[in-house]
Amino acid sequence: MNVPATIAAAAALVAVLAGALSRRLSLAPGWRDQQGFSLVAFSAAAYAVCNLATTLQLPDPIVTAASRLQVASAVLHFWAWLGYSATFAGIRPRRVHQAVRRGFLALAAVVTIPGVAFTNEVVTHEAPAFGAVYRDALPTPFGNAVFALLLVGSVVTWSRFLRAWRTGVRHAGVHAISFGALVLFGLNDALATTGEFPTPYLLDTGFIVPIVAVYWTITVRFADNARVQQSMRARLEELVDARTRALADAQAALHQSEKLAALGRFATAAAHELRDPAEAITANLRRLEDALRAGDGAVPGAREAVADALAALGRLGAVVRALADAGEAAAADPGGRAAVADVVRASVSQARIRAGDRIRILEAIPDDLFVGARPESVAHVLGNLLANAADAVPEGRAGKVEVRAERRTGAVRITVSDDGLGMPPEVLRRAFEPFFTTRRETRGRGLGLAISRGVVEGSGGALWLESEPGKGTRAVLELPALPPPQHATQA
Repeated sequence: MNVPATIAAAAALVAVLAGALSRRLSLAPGWRDQQGFSLVAFSAAAYAVCNLATTLQLPDPIVTAASRLQVASAVLHFWAWLGYSATFAGIRPRRVHQAVRRGFLALAAVVTIPGVAFTNEVVTHEAPAFGAVYRDALPTPFGNAVFALLLVGSVVTWSRFLRAWRTGVRHAGVHAISFGALVLFGLNDALATTGEFPTPYLLDTGFIVPIVAVYWTITVRFADNARVQQSMRARLEELVDARTRALADAQAALHQSEKLAALGRFATAAAHELRDPAEAITANLRRLEDALRAGDGAVPGAREAVADALAALGRLGAVVRALADAGEAAAADPGGRAAVADVVRASVSQARIRAGDRIRILEAIPDDLFVGARPESVAHVLGNLLANAADAVPEGRAGKVEVRAERRTGAVRITVSDDGLGMPPEVLRRAFEPFFTTRRETRGRGLGLAISRGVVEGSGGALWLESEPGKGTRAVLELPALPPPQHATQA
């Protein structure tokens, strides 16, 4: 391969690489203009490849065919430059601009037709000073007109970069100087084609000059963007830190407010529960006091008044004991380790005694599950859930309660399911409210679920209910999972 062919091949390779990089950059946000520049680079590569036919000893038909494709590539190249320069200079596309660009595309197709831009005659053009010999297809008058049009189109593009340079557009000077060199190279090739000037063809090399210049501006632009992004990232990190601290303070204040609100609701409910029996006791004592002051030997209704007072005291004592249990559970240390299988079996055994033969209680608990909670706390919660499940089965029919456990990601899930009446939505929404109960006339003060949720959440877990009227209720308990003890693993 001779020197001109080597230069043409090298120029084609550089242009292909530049086009591929521009195409890839155009996919990034803010770099869409590189999509147009990739067309500039790819068309320059096509021109350089076609130029190889003029420097190698190839048959005349191949030379003429390559010449047609080369001119078509040159037309596409300047068509791409027209689009890129308009984007660079901020020129809004008008109808006349769009018509001109469409005309260039049509011209690129026309010059590929045999006999339109070139004859079938091949002439030799030598550049002795450079040791180069070119074999060119002889252009037709239409082909010479196309060369003149390309020169005019390149001057228009050059003028756009010059105007942008004068108006202070960044990097416009580099574009204008490098594209001016391209115009001079094109003028040299146009004169060399006539055979009157023994100069080598330079346009394939000239295409690389503005491409390299544009890529220099791209590196500067990329570095500037990187600096801006680094500054924005640092600022964003500061803002995130500040917002995180503010959010933590707001969450702490909200948590404190929620605790105060919960305490207020609990105190209101407790006061309501204590007020009724206290008022009953007070009324009966006043009744006895009034009778004694009257000096009557016999106090009418004394037995009933004492019975009512004792019953009220019983209710009052039950509430106080429930409150004491709640306080004890809330004050308990949440730390510890519990073997799920052992705690469940003990809780189920006690529940079977309380429920009797009418309720079947089934369990399916793997032996290798351990949770981060105190065993007595887990037993307290399971006892409440099993008692509620048994109470949910209506009197007069047999029922079934199932207890299952499984490992989840970072947690152990224990479910207690019953086939009882289920709960309507309005009851399900209030199930965890302190002192809320649907069995007020029997046992239970409505604190079991409220206390159980507090115990579970204090251990880092969660407790919720799933229920549908007529289909039973499912209590779901999740607690943080712990690995089995070392001795259990080795065994």
